[in-house]
Amino acid sequence: MLRLILLSLWVTVSLAMKSYEGYKVLRIDVSDAGDVAILQELQDVAELDFWDFPRDLMVPPTLLEFVEHYLTSNDILYYVWMDDVQAKIDGVITSNKPRTDVDGFDYYVYHNYSEIMDWIDSIVATYPDLATSFSIGLSHEGRDLKTLKIGLETGKLKRAIWFNGAIHAREWVSPATVMWMTNAFLSNVTEGTNPDVTFVMEFFDMYILPVMNPDGYEYSWTDERLWRKTRTLHPGDECYGTDLNRNFDYEWGGLGASNDSCDNTYRGPEALSEVETQAVVNFIRQQSQEQPFRLFIDYHSYTQVMLSSWGYTYDLPVDFDLMEAHMKVQTAAITSVFGANYTYGAASSTLYPSAGGSKDWGYGDRGIPYSYTLELRDMGEYGFLLPEDQIYPTAYENYVGLVAGLIHISHQ
Repeated sequence: MLRLILLSLWVTVSLAMKSYEGYKVLRIDVSDAGDVAILQELQDVAELDFWDFPRDLMVPPTLLEFVEHYLTSNDILYYVWMDDVQAKIDGVITSNKPRTDVDGFDYYVYHNYSEIMDWIDSIVATYPDLATSFSIGLSHEGRDLKTLKIGLETGKLKRAIWFNGAIHAREWVSPATVMWMTNAFLSNVTEGTNPDVTFVMEFFDMYILPVMNPDGYEYSWTDERLWRKTRTLHPGDECYGTDLNRNFDYEWGGLGASNDSCDNTYRGPEALSEVETQAVVNFIRQQSQEQPFRLFIDYHSYTQVMLSSWGYTYDLPVDFDLMEAHMKVQTAAITSVFGANYTYGAASSTLYPSAGGSKDWGYGDRGIPYSYTLELRDMGEYGFLLPEDQIYPTAYENYVGLVAGLIHISHQ
C-alpha cells in the first residue's frame, strides 16, 4: 500500500511539472574557435539551454526552425541527439520503488531534499563516533544548509577537505554520489577492512554539503525537472534564479558569466549575492583558521571530466603541475573500476570559461591547493537525466578515485 501511495504522489507531482514535450537536444559539431564565437550568440537567447556548451543544446519546439536556420547559415553541422526530452524524462523516472525503502535508506534511487535531510540525521545516529551534523545557514526560501563532518578522532590537528553536491539543481546524480560516498567511508572504516580508508579518515576531516542549492533542487522535483539556478528574484531582475557557480567572490563577473537574469549562467547582481554562496564561503573561511584545507571538490554532471583552476582565464595557475599530477591519479583510479573514461585539465581550456566559480574561489581565495569541479557520468546519452541504475557505478568509481586522490595528496 505504501508503495502505491508514494507512486501515486510521484505521478501527481509529475503531472504538475513543466512539460518538455517536443524539446530536442541538438549535438553540434564544433570545428574551431570561430564556431564557438558564433554559438555564444545563442547563449543570449533565454529560451535556449546549453546542456554542455558548445556541444549539446536543448531547443524548444517554438525555436527549432530558428536555431536550425542559424546553424545552417553559419555552416555549423549538427544532428538531433534527443528527439523528445520529455520522453527521455518519462523513460528515466519510472521507478515503482518508494523513494525510501521501509528497511532503510535506498542509495539506488534519487531522493528529494527532505529525504536527504532525514538521511543526514540517520547517518549521525548510526555513526555517532564518526559523524556530526550542523547548519551553515539557510537558503533563500529558508531550507537548512545541513552539513556533515566525518572522520576518526586522533587528538591531532587534521587536514580538512570539502565536497558538495547539487550546486546546480538538475544534476541529481551529484547529491546521490556524495551520499553514497559518505556512507561508504563510514561503513568501510567501521568494518576496518580497508586500511587506505582508515588512513584517510585518520588524516582528514571531511566536511560534506550534499545539497548546496536546496531551493533549486526541490524546484527541479516539483515544478521544472531541468531547472539549474537558485530561486531568488533580485530587485530589477526579470527572471528568477542565480547560478551559484558564477557567484563566488573571486574574479566574479568575467568570462562565461552572464549579467542577464534570464540566462542559466546569470552571475547575480553582485558577488556573493546569494545566501547559499555566502554560507559556504563564511564557513570555509572560518574553519580554515583552525585547520588547513587541502581539497575542495564541487561535484557536478555531466561529461566525466575533472577540472582545475583556472576557470576565469585561459592562463594556468602556478600550482598546475601539482594539480595535474593529482588529477591524473584520481581519474585513473576512477577509470580503473568500470572503464568509464574520465579526463582532466584546467577548466577554461578543457571545458569552457566560467568566472566566479567555486573551484577558482577555493584555490584563489582560500589557497586550497587541490580545488576542482568534477563532472560525473555520463557523456551525453542521458545528460542530466541519468537513470537510477547508473547511481551505483557513478558513485562507486568516484569513491575509489577519491580515496586514491586523498592518499596521493596526503604525501604532498
